[in-house]
Amino acid sequence: MAKPNLSPKIHLNKDNFESLLQERVNNEISKYIINTNEIDESMRYALTNPGKRVRPLLAYLIGDVLNLNLNMLDGTASAIEIIHTYSLVHDDLPCMDDDDLRRGQPTLHVKYSESTAVLAGDAMASLAIDIILQDSCLSSDLKVELLQFLMKTIGPEGMILGQIQDISFETKNVSEEQILKMNELKTGALVEFSMLAPVIIAGEDKKQWGKIAKRVGITFQLIDDLLDIQETEEKLGKAAKKDKKKNKKNYPICFGVDKTRDKIKEYQNEVAVLISEMNLSEHPISIYINKLFARQK
Repeated sequence: MAKPNLSPKIHLNKDNFESLLQERVNNEISKYIINTNEIDESMRYALTNPGKRVRPLLAYLIGDVLNLNLNMLDGTASAIEIIHTYSLVHDDLPCMDDDDLRRGQPTLHVKYSESTAVLAGDAMASLAIDIILQDSCLSSDLKVELLQFLMKTIGPEGMILGQIQDISFETKNVSEEQILKMNELKTGALVEFSMLAPVIIAGEDKKQWGKIAKRVGITFQLIDDLLDIQETEEKLGKAAKKDKKKNKKNYPICFGVDKTRDKIKEYQNEVAVLISEMNLSEHPISIYINKLFARQK
């Protein structure tokens, strides 16, 4: 493999990391959408809608902890955000959650058509795989390892299983354990991949980061479900209070707001201890995770 052309390492700090990394993700993703046909146009529409880029930021920040040059993560970070966007496009479809608004703008199937949304989502999934395959910064062995992990993450043992559970649970009585597992699969799995991909690239042990990633992923969905109850459509940039109307079985609906807050606090405390054990309490990764936890009211 040819030696990758790496730029000087960028030093992240608590004042600049979020805007710097969001801009980097946006610039990287724009390289892959050429706008030569309707699918390219619809993909660009979905991918350039204003998002927080949470998952690639987690990847970059952990890469920074592990002293990786950000160039080593550009392809993987872009692929992560593209996969996440594809999952949102499909999740918004009438046969799924039937949402008309995403990130404050019409969902892709409303803007174009249902068939275009299905095909654009499929195209984004294949694009993400190709980005990793073509990444000159990664060895062949790393590409295989990352793609095997990604396929498990988004496939019938991961994100897709979580999504079908989300649908099937509407007509079932479910336990706390089942809901937390569903959250781990439909949302937590891609968060976990985002946080462990840089660990794999750096050749480091995944055990400690795996514990953190699992808790961050589940908590992210718990907070989203809480916000669906508490916030307005204008604040969320998408339909609010829709889960109860659709008989969704999420944690706050089944067990109440107070118990949900207690569960979030439990995971937050566990993550704080795990991060402290690695002496990272002052690193931007800790600051960013705390910000994600602080989204709840």
